[in-house]
Amino acid sequence: MLRIKILDACIEINVADPGKLESSLKSEFAKRYLPAFRLSGDCSTTDSTIYWLKNGDFEVLTTSYSEHGRDIYVVKGDPPEPYVNESPIFFILQVLARSLAKKGLIMLTDSVVISSGNKNVLLLGFPHTGKSTMASIAVSRGYNVYSTENTVVKIEEKKLIAVNGTRVLVFDPAVRSLFGVNIPRTNKTRHGYDILDLDQYMGNEFYEFDVAIDEIYVTYTSFSSTGASIVPVKGRKIDKLLWIFATSIIKGLDYYQPRHLDTPLDGKVLNTLTKFISEIRENYAGRIYEAFGSPLEVLKVIFS
Repeated sequence: MLRIKILDACIEINVADPGKLESSLKSEFAKRYLPAFRLSGDCSTTDSTIYWLKNGDFEVLTTSYSEHGRDIYVVKGDPPEPYVNESPIFFILQVLARSLAKKGLIMLTDSVVISSGNKNVLLLGFPHTGKSTMASIAVSRGYNVYSTENTVVKIEEKKLIAVNGTRVLVFDPAVRSLFGVNIPRTNKTRHGYDILDLDQYMGNEFYEFDVAIDEIYVTYTSFSSTGASIVPVKGRKIDKLLWIFATSIIKGLDYYQPRHLDTPLDGKVLNTLTKFISEIRENYAGRIYEAFGSPLEVLKVIFS
């Protein structure tokens, strides 16, 4: 049996060969998508239980969702492996997101947290809109990048607090010549992207944090763009954008084979989501922006 713990959320996995699954979960590939977690036997409560049956092609066989007790999943398939059997990682990510939401925490997809020391910003953006490029530039300039892909946040005293996230940065090596990025790589993807494990680079084996976000930016940048245009987001568009990034992982919109789960948004989960959106709309009015242009120029404006 394995127990995965992120903050107060805990999922239990009953599997015939826990050692093999544990090795997969500790891989660099898993760390690209799963926020920092502990493989721990110390869980006061279990929010979700996964019964992992025989090997083969991955499939979720049955699900049972509970408002006050634990969610139950029965799955089959081989342990996760990059480029061969990636679906289990995205399934576990979805289970974690729902478990966290039942505890009052949101896992934001496609999100990066950067701090200059004087300002903490949350970047949200659809794939290939410059988040990882800006993160690589930030690391190169000595800024602290707390999360690189999936960020866990909470609302506390009218503030958005980032508390956990992924710690592996995947970026286009073209940024080295285009924007003067000078950082090492710890590996390379099959498709040619550079990989930097921030825990190795910064000397942190496990990373939890407590970062109050000052501003939120939705990015629309590209290598071919010039300049920077920062536009405030107003009205219903705030709710729409926040809803997309806050529900994407829970609802399994990051598709995995043979199909993602259509996880319900109800009870505690819905309460967490609605509180998140209403609090951000009320307390971050005038501090939510869309950012267009060059990644480097946008980053300069954000931290100017």
